[in-house]
Amino acid sequence: MEFTRSLNTFELLAEITPRGMSAHVVADIARHCRFAHGSVMVFPSGRPDGCVAQLASVGLNAGSPRPSTVVRERLARGYGEDLPVQIVHAAISGGEPDRGGELEIFLCPAGSGEGFERLLDDERRADHQTHFALAVVTSEPHNTERLRELLTGPAGMTPDGGGFNPHEGPAGRTVLYFRTGGTAKGWPRRLELLVDGHDELLATHLRSTEASRPARPLPEPPAGEEATRRMFEMLTGAWTTQALCTAAELGIGDHLYSQPATSAELAMLTNADPDLLHRVLRYLASLDVVRRDGEQWALTGLGMTLRTGALRDVARLYGGIFYRSFGSLAHSVRTGENAFAHALGLPPFDYLNEHPEQARVFHGAMAAGSSWFSGVPRAIDFTDAGTVVDVAGGHGDLLRHILKAAPAIRGVLFDQPAVADAAREELEKDGLLDRCEVVGGDFTERVPEGGDVYLLSRILHDWDDEHCLKILANCRRAMPETARLVIVERPIPTDGTPSLAIAWDVHMAVNNLGGRERTDEEYRRLLRTAGFDLVDIRPLTLDMAVLTAVPAGGS
Repeated sequence: MEFTRSLNTFELLAEITPRGMSAHVVADIARHCRFAHGSVMVFPSGRPDGCVAQLASVGLNAGSPRPSTVVRERLARGYGEDLPVQIVHAAISGGEPDRGGELEIFLCPAGSGEGFERLLDDERRADHQTHFALAVVTSEPHNTERLRELLTGPAGMTPDGGGFNPHEGPAGRTVLYFRTGGTAKGWPRRLELLVDGHDELLATHLRSTEASRPARPLPEPPAGEEATRRMFEMLTGAWTTQALCTAAELGIGDHLYSQPATSAELAMLTNADPDLLHRVLRYLASLDVVRRDGEQWALTGLGMTLRTGALRDVARLYGGIFYRSFGSLAHSVRTGENAFAHALGLPPFDYLNEHPEQARVFHGAMAAGSSWFSGVPRAIDFTDAGTVVDVAGGHGDLLRHILKAAPAIRGVLFDQPAVADAAREELEKDGLLDRCEVVGGDFTERVPEGGDVYLLSRILHDWDDEHCLKILANCRRAMPETARLVIVERPIPTDGTPSLAIAWDVHMAVNNLGGRERTDEEYRRLLRTAGFDLVDIRPLTLDMAVLTAVPAGGS
């Protein structure tokens, strides 16, 4: 506590960064951030609220405990123990504004497994979870990236994991960990950057973390009770999907966002059975989607994502027609036939054409699942493009982000006539029709000519290689030699890195006959066959990536 209270941002950095680093680099880092807090992990024997009460006796004004998503996941990866770690933020009495005025205390309840014993031994010996936090305070778009470059460059630190905690602040908080060898004044030289909201740099940071770690032997398979419990958790994943879908169908996220409510009040609002709704809410609470305050239910940060305009339609889609199509996965694996058509009687897009209500849910889910769109104009510079052609651009969600980020350029949105009509309305709402032409057509036959950049966002994964080559060939014929092709997809990693792409690859097989996710090298081969050179790959959030290609020979 005294160490944290005694230093300002510059002094802290001078202590925990390598000796001999120039003062101007330290000052450059300090200019963009402030010393937020020191962090330590403790292992209370009693309840967390009892531990909080004891902190006042040592000059700490502690808030209420909250779940720690990032540290919980970190310990689960490192020790194989899922421990309900909670965070307490405690203000240090007498702390000065420009110095570390807060402690972040991780409350880790005592466990009994082998992993917990290793964790306890490691913390007693080396304080691995102890660190100091810098909060990013300036608002330049690339400020976090600049800080990360300074810490991993001149400061000689190594990426050490991170995550997103939806419980921190009004919009959640991104955490980026860094480490270096040695200690300072007995403390580990570990830092974390705190960024309000979900920062696009997180995916890059996690990939760098994996790349910096030595190869690890494959873990021994779990045995006995642990393996059985884990298998039960996976087998009941369908129950989780349906509970979330039910909450989305009833609009629980919207109702509780307005104000907390009792089970009976929610049952009246949603015309539901009070007892069954109460039991589902209790299940959702175990998933950290809602929390119980006395007799009332309230949303958690995670539960906020089930609101309309967030992921409500995604939950309805995944628990609806996609849930039904996955029920035919075994049939599809045995026969090679499309699971969606087997389960619902028609291929996906034919089914949506005949069921407009499901089509509205589908398009709402596609828009809601595109939170990473805002990262595309940050990853790719479009300011020098005269015209951007969005091929099969849907309702224009990505193109709108690009046009807003680059006010001098023009856009062309190209899709099937019915989709193009809907896109025209959305572009008009944003006042972009004067800069964007909307064209109806079929991209398997032709695409508009003369663009400077051609976009294919989440298109190629819908098709087999033969159809992909036809789409790419149409783009190549329409493009000048100086144009670029920008592809947004979710590549499958080949180094064993965990990725959403692995599950989405099966999802594409179930719901799109011939659809698949591909590795970077598979995209490279497709592009080469179609007359392109793949010249750049940049990561986005949610394991998405932007792949840039140019006409072959023009790179």
